[in-house]
Amino acid sequence: MADQQLVTVTIDGTQVQVPKGTWLVEAAKQIKREIPVYCYHRKMGPAGLCRICLVEIEGMPKLQIACNTAATDGMVVHTQSEKASDGRRAVLELYLVNHPLDCPICDKGGECDLQDYAMAYGQGYSRSVDPKVSKPKAVDLGPTIVLDEERCVVCQRCVRFDDMIVGERELVLKDRGVRNIIATANGEPYRHNYTGNVTELCPVGALTSKTYRFKSRPWDLRRTATTCTQCPVGCQMHVDVRVGVVQRTMSVENDDAISDGWLCDRGRYNVGFYDDPARVTQPMYKRDGRWVQIAWDDALDLWATAIREACAINPASVGVVGGGRLTNEEAFLLQHLFRAKGVANLDWRAGRQRQASPGRSGGTLLELESCDAILLIGESPAERAPIMDLRVRKAALQKGAKLIRIASAERPYPAPIPSTDVTTVAEAIKSLPKEPKRIAVVWDGSDGKLAASLLEKLPAGAEILTYITGEQPNARGAEAMGMLPFAKSGYAKAEAGLDAAQMFAAARSGKLAVLSIFGANPALHRADFSRASFTVVSDLFMTETAQLADLVLPAKGPFEKTGTTTNMAGDLLPVNAAHSLETPADALSDLEMIVALAEKLGVELPVAEEVDAAVLRHLATAPEDFTLGDARFGDSVMVSLSNHPEKRRKAHAEGPTFTAIVQTRIFAGGGTVAHDARIAELCPLPAAALSPEDAAELGVSTGDYVDLAALASSFDDEFANANSTQDDNTSAAERAVLHDLLVEVRNGMPRGTVALIGGLPDSTANGFDGASVSVTNIRRAPQEISEPIGAPA
Repeated sequence: MADQQLVTVTIDGTQVQVPKGTWLVEAAKQIKREIPVYCYHRKMGPAGLCRICLVEIEGMPKLQIACNTAATDGMVVHTQSEKASDGRRAVLELYLVNHPLDCPICDKGGECDLQDYAMAYGQGYSRSVDPKVSKPKAVDLGPTIVLDEERCVVCQRCVRFDDMIVGERELVLKDRGVRNIIATANGEPYRHNYTGNVTELCPVGALTSKTYRFKSRPWDLRRTATTCTQCPVGCQMHVDVRVGVVQRTMSVENDDAISDGWLCDRGRYNVGFYDDPARVTQPMYKRDGRWVQIAWDDALDLWATAIREACAINPASVGVVGGGRLTNEEAFLLQHLFRAKGVANLDWRAGRQRQASPGRSGGTLLELESCDAILLIGESPAERAPIMDLRVRKAALQKGAKLIRIASAERPYPAPIPSTDVTTVAEAIKSLPKEPKRIAVVWDGSDGKLAASLLEKLPAGAEILTYITGEQPNARGAEAMGMLPFAKSGYAKAEAGLDAAQMFAAARSGKLAVLSIFGANPALHRADFSRASFTVVSDLFMTETAQLADLVLPAKGPFEKTGTTTNMAGDLLPVNAAHSLETPADALSDLEMIVALAEKLGVELPVAEEVDAAVLRHLATAPEDFTLGDARFGDSVMVSLSNHPEKRRKAHAEGPTFTAIVQTRIFAGGGTVAHDARIAELCPLPAAALSPEDAAELGVSTGDYVDLAALASSFDDEFANANSTQDDNTSAAERAVLHDLLVEVRNGMPRGTVALIGGLPDSTANGFDGASVSVTNIRRAPQEISEPIGAPA
């Protein structure tokens, strides 16, 4: 469809103009005429396998397949003629010869293409007298998928998705003829960040989701369109609810600008936490070291009194952390309320990320596909923004973009995706294609100096598009709404307050009277604020942060409230409460909490219409000179320096020590993932990744277990405090050891580094980011183990 020359085609008596080269199956959609397909998908193009899309074309003696026949000028096509219908009937008869009569129990019943086409074109009876071929009915394909081999029509959509879209090539077609089956290439479980898409691509009930099997019929579901808030991409999705419980989420096929019609596995499967019994359902107050339930009025009085008294003495003793998980409206009202009380200590940055907005050079997600080169800095977008990473893979695999990773310690891209790994900015510049017209820079928002140095050296004649993959879904919105210690809403200059790291330091030294934390879990990342006089946390669960608080407020989840969110590309997207979803009676949205607190404090908030106008106005505002690594965002004690190649080389040169790098994994975390039992198998085990050279020097292999000890010179009292809890009686040296880490020997890892998984509740490694560590207590793996069990593929 690249040729935009228009041709005129007549389809079922109606003339339609389409670009030259348009497949007939797409041309027919212009007049709302559906041509049945199984193997064809508009994101993967024609395959010509299933033959169900037969049409009659005048001047051609035989029926043609509409999915692989291009429209030409003057072509006359009949999609509903007797000849075309007879052809489809014959094809369907062959499909149904061995297809089981599973419709009453099949998960796909009611939304099955085979079922629909059999009703529309089938003959209603079978001429076969032979028994149907039996195959396995419930093949465990991996942690997310169950395969029913009898139902498979061998359309190969799933195989082609794994090859053309993801590039993993895990699914293949095995055997021949009637024995054709879908299987994994190496016999290992089907596992990567996008597996759930094959259940939607499957036109029958062959590939089904483990979390949705036998749960509901489609006509019993209440569907709501909303935005996924698991990461900063903001994929549009459908949320399906039955009897008050979220049963599944589905992609929006025409969401081309944001998700390209796909969902990652976390957005698809991490929905079981809404009805988890461990949810906080009532305000909880810590009295004499014990948690007691209190009423909302009492909780608000305690909160408001603490703020009022602290502000009367010194507003600088009050701090607020949160915003990246809030809606735009909640973040705007949150900063408005506390600034009205004279509080300047506000920040959304509860982790390592320092910046969310790329400024005026920010590109759209769709523009990624038209770049000549894509430069990746820091953590992989595959874990921070998975669906954006599919755009990156598409650009490299299908569009010819040069993919370059700078100083990366991440797993290499799968073999079909061409990529280049370099260690320095200078090498990255040399690796660029000749005279590139458009270059994309994708940064994780942490190492600002590296990002800024790269931008300075890019070719002057190229258009530069910048992107920041974040730790929190609405980081860009929170930033624009004014949740920054140095800027009000719309990035207006403000009297500088403390950032999150400085607030935690002030709390440790007893200088913070009141700390309010909204939708963040900094304690999971080893932030210590336990000495704050009064800490209030708004969350769904008693997280690590909530356990350290004095007052915990029950919050609503993303599917339980309404507002807007801003994705990493600056798109303003709707967040809608799911129809008929049952919410704990005493849970409030953060907006409702802020409004109630404002009333107690006597602060007048803007009305809804004013808030909506402010959100639109402030999201459109950004300084003209905004760029990656902007100095205004500054550095933080939370920011790791481990991405600097020179530091890694130095650490390695000093002996058998390593610089620890903490990395994101989409199924690691102490919040919604930890409270969703249905996806427990997807959570990675604590692991340590080493380069093949370092592994050989240490004598370790994949599957071995090791401990990591921080060197005495690399930690002090603050480091030790950051790796302890209030009730931790272990010594500083004991707290500076990570136990029982599964070894992964990772190709492409820089020498002198060890990569750890951050955010795991049972083995939190975040406090080790950037620390010098040594490998101790090596235990050999059993002989049969060759890969990390439980680690993402």
